[in-house]
Amino acid sequence: MFRKKTTAKDVAERAGVSRSLVSMYLRKNPNLWISETTKARLEAAIRELGYRPNRSAQILRSGKSSVAGVILGGISGTFASCLSEALMEKMEDAGYRIFLGITRYDPERERRVLESMMNFEIDLLFYTLEPEYVKDLLLRCAASIPVLVSEKRADMPFRSIRFDLSSAMKNALRHLAGRQVGRTALLTNRAGFGEEDFFASKEEPFPELRSFRFGDPEGRDKAALRELVRFSPDAVISLAGIPMTPAKECLGRNVFWIDSWTLPFERPEAGIHPAGSIVRPFREYVETLSEAMLEALRDPECKPRDRSVPAAFLKWREQSELRKSLLNDPYYQTFQH
Repeated sequence: MFRKKTTAKDVAERAGVSRSLVSMYLRKNPNLWISETTKARLEAAIRELGYRPNRSAQILRSGKSSVAGVILGGISGTFASCLSEALMEKMEDAGYRIFLGITRYDPERERRVLESMMNFEIDLLFYTLEPEYVKDLLLRCAASIPVLVSEKRADMPFRSIRFDLSSAMKNALRHLAGRQVGRTALLTNRAGFGEEDFFASKEEPFPELRSFRFGDPEGRDKAALRELVRFSPDAVISLAGIPMTPAKECLGRNVFWIDSWTLPFERPEAGIHPAGSIVRPFREYVETLSEAMLEALRDPECKPRDRSVPAAFLKWREQSELRKSLLNDPYYQTFQH
């Protein structure tokens, strides 16, 4: 015989408190203060009765799910896994949970993940991939809840949280110009991450700049690599986690390399002629993203505001010193892999 489902009223009676106090406690109401003794009684009652809140009823009563959706292409990379863990920590402290969707960079799977989140009635969405694949769904989603994206598109009315590469890219190109570099290639992802800042940073007179996109789902990376070899660059800037080993093997040893890293423990491949790194500050990014998400949840009708976290170009010696200083930072140690 099935046991009658435990209710919040049962928990209240077992703990010797009011039904409303149980409700506020389960919702993590920030205005609620209870003693440690009462909290212990509540936790014991929940555990002993095996109580599980009725999420559908909670959503109907409050109109909110207290869940923020986060869509990532993959979770195995250092940046993605650390971002997820940091966001969960920040949002849970504010009483929200994260619904994490992994698409494996498959457009059809991406649509299914996004539709699942919409059916679950999330309160907010943070989207990290290429909006054009699911533009119709994102616009439907944005009609009812705030949507934040990591790569802004001019025709999409979403809040944007991104790394601002403009200053870092300009300083990197100036550094290369000072070393009499002739041609500079940008290695980026299939969405062209950083291309706009790369070409906008060109100063006259300056050598030829070209961008090469990798990570194509239809396997056109070999063609991009052949084009890169024909371009025969004197320097290469690699962004968005693009592996540099194949390019290094094809281009040879007489090339200056500028890598890109986000976490101090995410060590890039050693450059043959290391010229430095474009560093994207992970701590500031997570803090800014968390603040923007909570702001949007508190006031979903507010006008979309873009936010950016400035990246910096560091010469080889400067980045080594920064790595050493970050080894003593507890925030980074928490997410060390």
